[in-house]
Amino acid sequence: MIVEKNNFEMYGNTILAPDESFRRRKNEEDLEKSRKQARSTKRLNEIKRKKSVITHIVVCFVVGMIIVARYCLIYNYQEANTKALTQIETLSKENDAYDVDLMKFRNISYIEKAATTRLDMVKPRISDIEYLNLSKNNLGTNESSSVRISSDVMSKIKNIIF
Repeated sequence: MIVEKNNFEMYGNTILAPDESFRRRKNEEDLEKSRKQARSTKRLNEIKRKKSVITHIVVCFVVGMIIVARYCLIYNYQEANTKALTQIETLSKENDAYDVDLMKFRNISYIEKAATTRLDMVKPRISDIEYLNLSKNNLGTNESSSVRISSDVMSKIKNIIF
């Protein structure tokens, strides 16, 4: 008989009548080992399942936060866009009002009426009108005289020195 790692211990006359308690004990030990192994694999599977569930929850939370943040940005852009559009609309209305005012001021009768009523101006009489001839240079300055003076002064200085 071959003894494998002291699994089978036999004493005395048990060779002729082997003890069943040894076999039961061996079966119970094997059964206990398999139960422990089953429990440990079950525990590991539960841990893996919990870990995967937590991972899925975290991933869903992160994706949800990214989506909410993106929608917030889109909302802010839309709000800024509507504010800009309303500002453009009000400015275009003001421009139209200024165009209407400019059209009023192109009319000479409106200008005359505004000058006499708002600004208390008086309409000139025909005797108060003066005519100017703008073809001549009536408003020109006489620059040649100042140059002549400076050249006269320079010539006197030259005469004194030389």
